[in-house]
Amino acid sequence: MWLGISGQDAVRLFWERCGEFEPFPRSLERSIALALPVTLVKLPKLKLHQVEGWLQRRGVPFQFSCHHQAVRGCLVAFGGEGLIFVDGSDPDDERRFTLAHEIGHFLVDYWQPRARARAILGHTIVAVLDGLRLPTVSERVNALLAQTPIGVHTNLMERDAGSDLANVWQIEDRADKVALALLAPPEEVLSRTKIATARFEQRLFSVTSVLRADFGLPLSAAQSYGRSLLTMVNRGPSWLETLGLK
Repeated sequence: MWLGISGQDAVRLFWERCGEFEPFPRSLERSIALALPVTLVKLPKLKLHQVEGWLQRRGVPFQFSCHHQAVRGCLVAFGGEGLIFVDGSDPDDERRFTLAHEIGHFLVDYWQPRARARAILGHTIVAVLDGLRLPTVSERVNALLAQTPIGVHTNLMERDAGSDLANVWQIEDRADKVALALLAPPEEVLSRTKIATARFEQRLFSVTSVLRADFGLPLSAAQSYGRSLLTMVNRGPSWLETLGLK
């Protein structure tokens, strides 16, 4: 399953809470305001020290545990709510994908685990999730608690890939897939794309062009997603094309 159950649930929950489907190309800014307890903040040439300064000016003395690199986007979540910072000087297509990517993190890595913990362990677990009290012995032995973010939850969308750890890659890949499903649902993309052409290069060019023009994706995301979609519907490169013989 391309998106996975948690990803499908996240996308469904987002549009259910939104109450309407945004037309394409989607900025998601109005949809976020309708669907989630998340505030969007745009800052130029985004760096982590800018995020820290923004928070400190509002009485939140928060510091990241890494160096002050430039980032495309940043999620800071606490108390069931979130702040998404994006580089306001980025082009529209990059900013659109960054925002959708951080929504994916908020939904799948923060909101869903928190909701599961509350449903199974009760409302009193919220104080533990927010780091306001230590878990009891019985709460500590619950495996669900170990999988749920405690205290302030953060995520960074770096400008350069900096880690090749398998679990980090899986988390980022999942957020990317949620982002793509929000911005360009597979069935909608394929309905607008000519995938019956003989050569894979032509099919890939067609789907990439549609993703860029109709859905507003940045080039790298459009090319990667286009390959995944064509493979998903058995329209990827043939064996001969893979070998460079056709």
